[in-house]
Amino acid sequence: MAGRKVVAITERQFAVLRVLWEHGPQTVRGLMEHLPRGESQPYTTVLGLLQVMEKAKLVDHEKEGLTHRYRPLVSQQEATGSLLSDFLSRFFHGSAEQLILGLVDAEQLGADELRAIEARLKSAEERTSSGHKDEKDQPGGKRGRTKR
Repeated sequence: MAGRKVVAITERQFAVLRVLWEHGPQTVRGLMEHLPRGESQPYTTVLGLLQVMEKAKLVDHEKEGLTHRYRPLVSQQEATGSLLSDFLSRFFHGSAEQLILGLVDAEQLGADELRAIEARLKSAEERTSSGHKDEKDQPGGKRGRTKR
């Protein structure tokens, strides 16, 4: 999560953010239509969730007549990073190595996935050993930016 620290995100908040990333800014009713069936909630519950998310700087809204249209303030990468960080600390004592080794031991990774991980690790190792980071890894770089 380059650039800024994102507060811990709940599964329900992530479901709302996913709708906003995939479908663009939405009213409360629009969000309700796009939420997965298991996530559907009464209007006032969704509105309350959006208000909490707005206070946490996860979403913002623009007033359109009598309605509010909500948009995400965090990128999908920032939110995913926040969830992964929380998951790692809760279940793997912060160790990404334990997570990956657990996936390998449980045979959850296919050959293609293992090759992709290996290539990504090699690239990261080369950047680290050369002392340079890509622009996308710098605060404000391509990966760390969010549109406002």
